Amino acid sequence: MTDASIHLVAQPRLDTLVTEFHADAQRLRTDFAGTAWIGDIPDPVSGMMGPNYQRRVVDSQLFLPDTHWYTVRELDDAEIQIAVGLLQVPGTKQGSQGLVGAIADPRADFFEHPEHEDRVGICLTLRGQIWSNVGLSYRITVLCRPEAFISSAPA
Repeated sequence: MTDASIHLVAQPRLDTLVTEFHADAQRLRTDFAGTAWIGDIPDPVSGMMGPNYQRRVVDSQLFLPDTHWYTVRELDDAEIQIAVGLLQVPGTKQGSQGLVGAIADPRADFFEHPEHEDRVGICLTLRGQIWSNVGLSYRITVLCRPEAFISSAPA
C-alpha cells in the first residue's frame, strides 16, 4: 500500500549489442533511465515540487513505462543493475528544507506481464517512508541473451 502517488518519467532507452569480455557470446544490453516523482510532480514553470509535508508510506512495484518484454526461458543468466539518486527534496511551507525519511533498498526485477504469462518486464520497486515530496533518478541496466527479447512496450 502506498500513501504517495508515484509518477515514472522515462528518458530515451538505449539498446546495444555487446560481446562478453571473456567469451565471444553476444549480449543485449539495455539501459533504462528516468525519474520517479514520489508524492507530487514538479511545477512545469519552476521545476520544483510542492511542499506537502506529511508522513507517507511508499511501497510500490511499477513496470517501467518503456520496458522490454522478455521470455522467461532465456533469462536464466540475465543480470540487472540499478542505481538510484536523490534529485529533489522541496522546502516546506515553513521555509525549511523537507525531510526525506527513507527509500530503502530500491530494486529492479523481472515481473510477469499482467496479461501474458509467457513474458516478463522490468519493475522498479520502491519502499520506505517519506516526509516530503521526493524526486529520484533511476538507471537500470539489463544484460541478457538477445533471444530473450520479445518486444518493446508501447510508447
